[in-house]
Amino acid sequence: MTPRVCASCQTTTSQPVAVAVEHSASAGGRTIYACPGKCADSFPPQRDPFDRGTLMARYVPVRRMR
Repeated sequence: MTPRVCASCQTTTSQPVAVAVEHSASAGGRTIYACPGKCADSFPPQRDPFDRGTLMARYVPVRRMR
């Protein structure tokens, strides 16, 4: 794999670990990389956007008042 700069310690690593994906409205997103081990473990786990249990906007039918 291509060496990448760690987002945590700012050093170049030859074994980068993808820890996040950054999204942008005006341009394409980018992948955030970190060193394996302590730096990669310091980032929170990313949620799976396709997991139905973690969807932020779930459909909940509205009950009509009579």
